[in-house]
Amino acid sequence: SDNNGRVKGGPGRTAAEGHVDTACPMNRGKVEMGMPSEQFLATQETRRSGLRALRAALLQVHKEVIGYDRGQYERLHGPIPAGQFVQLVTEESFFRWLDPLSRLIIEIDEELDGDEHHDETCRAVAGATQKLFSEQGDQAFRQRYQEALQDEASVTVAHGRLMSVIGQLRQLP
Repeated sequence: SDNNGRVKGGPGRTAAEGHVDTACPMNRGKVEMGMPSEQFLATQETRRSGLRALRAALLQVHKEVIGYDRGQYERLHGPIPAGQFVQLVTEESFFRWLDPLSRLIIEIDEELDGDEHHDETCRAVAGATQKLFSEQGDQAFRQRYQEALQDEASVTVAHGRLMSVIGQLRQLP
C-alpha cells in the first residue's frame, strides 16, 4: 500500500475497505474466494478453533476409552505393571480397535500444523469423525466403543461433548 493507505492495484481503494492486492507477496494466499484479508483471517481462526475443539474432544474420548479398556484388560490378564501400559496400548492386539481413533487425531494434528484451513477440509474431518462413531464406521471400533459407552459414564459424557463439537464444526463458515 502507499502512504495514504491505498492498496496497490486498487485505485481509490483503501485497505480498510478490505481489498487486497494478491500480487503482493505479503498478501498472497490471504484471500479466499474474494474474501477481504481481515475476514479471511477471522475465518481461519474460527476454523482453527473448531479443529482444536474437535481434537480436544477426541482426546478426551480417547482418554476415557483407554481408561475403560485398561480396566477390561486387567480383569482378563491381571494388573499391568508400572511403566508397561503405553507399550501394551501400542503393541497388544487387545487395543488395536483404538487405531482408527488415534489416526483421526493424527490427521487433525497434521491439519492444524498447516497455515490455512479450508471449509472442505474442516467438513471432511468432521464427517470422518462422525462416520467413525456411526453405523458406517469401522466395525471393530464401533462394537468395542458401544460397550464402553454402555458401561462407562465418563465415556458417555465425552461422547456427548464430541457430538456437540462435530455439529458445530460442520456449520463453520
